[in-house]
Amino acid sequence: MELSGKRVLFIAPRFYEYHTDIIKSLQRMKVSVTFYPEDIYSPLYRMSKRLLPKFAVHIKDKYVKKILNSISVDMYDIVFVIRGGILSVATLEHLKQKLPHAKFVMYQWDSMKQNRYESIMTYFDVIKTFDKQDSIQYKLDYLPLFYTSKYSDIVKNKKNKKYDLVFYGAYHSDRLEIIKYMENFCKQNDLIFKSHLYITKMALFRLLMTGAIGLDGLKYLKTYSIDTKEILEVYRETFAVLDIELNIQNGLTIRTFEALGAGLKLITTNKSIIDEPFYNDKNIFVLDRNSLNMDMVFFQNNFYFDTNFDNYLFENWLNNLINADGKKDE
Repeated sequence: MELSGKRVLFIAPRFYEYHTDIIKSLQRMKVSVTFYPEDIYSPLYRMSKRLLPKFAVHIKDKYVKKILNSISVDMYDIVFVIRGGILSVATLEHLKQKLPHAKFVMYQWDSMKQNRYESIMTYFDVIKTFDKQDSIQYKLDYLPLFYTSKYSDIVKNKKNKKYDLVFYGAYHSDRLEIIKYMENFCKQNDLIFKSHLYITKMALFRLLMTGAIGLDGLKYLKTYSIDTKEILEVYRETFAVLDIELNIQNGLTIRTFEALGAGLKLITTNKSIIDEPFYNDKNIFVLDRNSLNMDMVFFQNNFYFDTNFDNYLFENWLNNLINADGKKDE
């Protein structure tokens, strides 16, 4: 399917700037896009979910009704859904009636453990998931994540190296312990390590009070977030990126593709990357989170460029997704 000129209904999470990056990429491809967040992000709704669940259901129903009422018959050629948390069976029945000729495409960047979507799978012509285990268990096509031109542009706009290794991310699982190890390794080997491990003030206070985080961990934690623009600037002066995925997660993080797409080497705790067609030990070091042991040799060799990695650039990635034949055969 040629995407230029197509009308797309895009339903996805508001997640950092990824939804706006995707919209801009689609618009560059001359696609007409209408975006609706897959959830309601207002403080009233979030509070209601905890304290007044029936009222929260009313708010959600009103939001879904607003979306459905905005759609006329055959208004869109493609319904492109990421996650689809707000979509019920009834909502999809309604969408199918209004858009009988549209191609329904769903991409999952969460595992089934975190976002259950079995009940709505039959309504989509194409479903792909970033989780290889889910793809096997539920007979879905496996498609890892992507990177946008923000990161590929770094290759053309590199600056002199300032950092040997950088990490940006939120506090969870064993990230703090791994960052402590990597900082110590870098100090011992005269490498410059920059990390920003984000945690909310409330969460930090709670973890300090319960003893889950000791005072020695405070210097590694930041209670303010960093915007993408600053991260991109730092990446221009960086040699390698550290990636620590959630320890219950199987799929590769988006950081994996952003780093490699930017021409930066990658240290990751995700062992499943070894099975990917783009795996190359010149570019990627797999760090065993259960037995931390970094090798200095990794920092002594330059990045190896692989033109096939362009397949994960968003425009190419989306063409692969949209033009897929469908779900795997039973």
